[in-house]
Amino acid sequence: MHGERARCIGDDCPYGVTDESEEEDIRVLLEHIRGFYKVALDRLPVESIPSLAPSLLKAGMCFGVLDPVSNIIANTIAYYSAPPKMPRGPEEEEKNDGDDDDETRCSILCKIKADAHDRRIYNMFLSPKEMNGMTIARRSLQGLVSFLTFHFRYFSYTEAIRYLRLAGADLLIAMRLIKLDHCKSLDFNFTSPTARIALFCAAMSAAHPRPAVLLRAAMSLGSRMVMVNNLLLSGDRYLTPKSIKHLTKWLGQDAKSLKEKLKWLPMSLAESRHQDRQEKKRKRDVPTPVHKQVGTFAYTQSLKLLLLVKIHALYLEALALMPRDALLKRHHCNLIKGGYCYGPMDPVSNIILNTIWYGATFPMPQQFDFNFDANMICTRSLDRVECCSLYGLVAFLRTRFPTLTETDSLLYLLKSNADIGKSVEQIEQDGHALSVSYLDGLKVAAVHSWHPDPDALLSSVGVHSTDFSFMRDSTIRYSRLERLVSSLLPKSSPANSEEYAQQLSKASSSSVILNENQKMLIPAAKEKFKADQGFFVKKVNAVLKKFSQQKGVDYELHIICGVNIEVTERSSVDLFKRNFKYEYFHINFLATAKGSNNASASPELFFAECSNSDNDEEKRPSLCFPVKCSWVDDARCFCCEMNGIKIVHPYLEKYHGLYDFKKIASREHGVLNDHIISAYDLHADRMCTIQDDWIYFNPEMDALIAEKNPIEDWARKIREWGRVF
Repeated sequence: MHGERARCIGDDCPYGVTDESEEEDIRVLLEHIRGFYKVALDRLPVESIPSLAPSLLKAGMCFGVLDPVSNIIANTIAYYSAPPKMPRGPEEEEKNDGDDDDETRCSILCKIKADAHDRRIYNMFLSPKEMNGMTIARRSLQGLVSFLTFHFRYFSYTEAIRYLRLAGADLLIAMRLIKLDHCKSLDFNFTSPTARIALFCAAMSAAHPRPAVLLRAAMSLGSRMVMVNNLLLSGDRYLTPKSIKHLTKWLGQDAKSLKEKLKWLPMSLAESRHQDRQEKKRKRDVPTPVHKQVGTFAYTQSLKLLLLVKIHALYLEALALMPRDALLKRHHCNLIKGGYCYGPMDPVSNIILNTIWYGATFPMPQQFDFNFDANMICTRSLDRVECCSLYGLVAFLRTRFPTLTETDSLLYLLKSNADIGKSVEQIEQDGHALSVSYLDGLKVAAVHSWHPDPDALLSSVGVHSTDFSFMRDSTIRYSRLERLVSSLLPKSSPANSEEYAQQLSKASSSSVILNENQKMLIPAAKEKFKADQGFFVKKVNAVLKKFSQQKGVDYELHIICGVNIEVTERSSVDLFKRNFKYEYFHINFLATAKGSNNASASPELFFAECSNSDNDEEKRPSLCFPVKCSWVDDARCFCCEMNGIKIVHPYLEKYHGLYDFKKIASREHGVLNDHIISAYDLHADRMCTIQDDWIYFNPEMDALIAEKNPIEDWARKIREWGRVF
């Protein structure tokens, strides 16, 4: 696999945000937030319970799992270390009602608006000390932005501000809009570790005096959301002492177990609030801003990275559908060299189809073949074929529909889950005109994705695409695809490919292509791969054995499909200032339940966290959890994201790399959220020669790799590799 890329997706997109536009967004958001505080003050009995005022000004943040005004009320009351002192009787309430009431509320509002002329309110990167001196409204805005950037992967602060403005500074409305744009489920499990950490980080970023109090309040009241909403949204102007007693009681109790229907309630209520907001604007004849996707760099980058993880999930599904023996002996290599996800069928079927076809059309010469079973697919090699597939998909759509932008193409692919057939249907329905044929689009896709032989692909899979398309809606069967590919082999002989013929003429023997050091490097690379995969297989078998004992079901390893060896148990604050050995690695693998009752069982995806050492299992015990492919972009991990490695983490469990975001929120960390996005993009959007190419080297296909990468000292090169994963 080789080629030269002139640009990356998103390179030509405008930044889309100026200092002036960002200031305007922040100004509008602060107006919304101050409006929330005015409504909250109208409901809180701040005169009859004077201690509510300082509590609101210190900790009454407008973010949480309720609507903004309810969040202010709940967070204000939650900050008490003890239940607030109640008024002695109705006479005192009556006495405090009137002009003094308005004056007191006005004085509090004046404090909330006190920084209106402070230029620092437009700086989203204030130090903790500076943030501590800002008003509660400005600190709430910081928390809103922080929650979105810590909860959603690849989400920059400029995008967070844009969505918050569309949502009128309502956190849950913004979340719903983001989920719709990202084609994600509209449930919200606010008790998940990811959500809890995002909320805690939001409180820290906003200089909440006791972030744990806000988090506990959100969990406790969120698990009683129906009762809390009935109390806070009853329509009464003032909260009565009885109502505050109820809230105080619930805040002092632990969160209840979350029922399934409650996971959908926050987004459902947010939708109702959004519709009400739009209706009020319509009645006031206020123009409603169109929620149009803007092709800014940050937005396009976010879509690209989201689509890459979606494509990764498709490859995991394809690996699970391939027979274990064929995968371990042949297709581990064929998939990373030719298993693209575009073609005439759905993406998973295309991966399997292209993998089978590549192996049958370009078999590995015997002297370069593996003499052992490959129980592991190299992580970076799998990442690269996924990235190449993405570029092929985008090129296919933009070739057939020249009116599409890159951002448009990414959106259609995201909505169709990288299915070009469904994307084409939707694009045509939206009024875009087809420009060229399917084969023309496929040829451009093959070139842009660095396909090793576009001519051969077109003369076989391309020409006979109708033979495959009829299977599009049927159940995927590996054996059926294998038979169909075999029937096409006489028509798709590599001898018919001009490019392949030229490669063969240049590479009639490995001695012509490879220098002496390269000849020594290739078998040494395979031996190193064998030894290093042995370490990971041993670790995986150990955690599988323990998991099997817990569940009473034996599992057999199908294949290892992703590893990050750089996971630390210590804080990563000084990660880039010192050289130290990482204590853990994160790993994904597929495993099949054994036994007569599970003869037709499909492999399941697992996540494990294991020690990088052979001898400290007692000190650093391993973790092992089954995971779902759909969680690939739901759970966060600082260690994996900084390395651009697409490990699927458990959504409801804890592991190392999850809590580093707290250090970022407190500004103890030198890394910001946008640095994580850039680092991930650098590693994930990669189409280049990598060291794994020597493990899978085929002289008949990889002559250019040998030519462009001369080796002077093969032994030194192997030593520099470190562990192969």
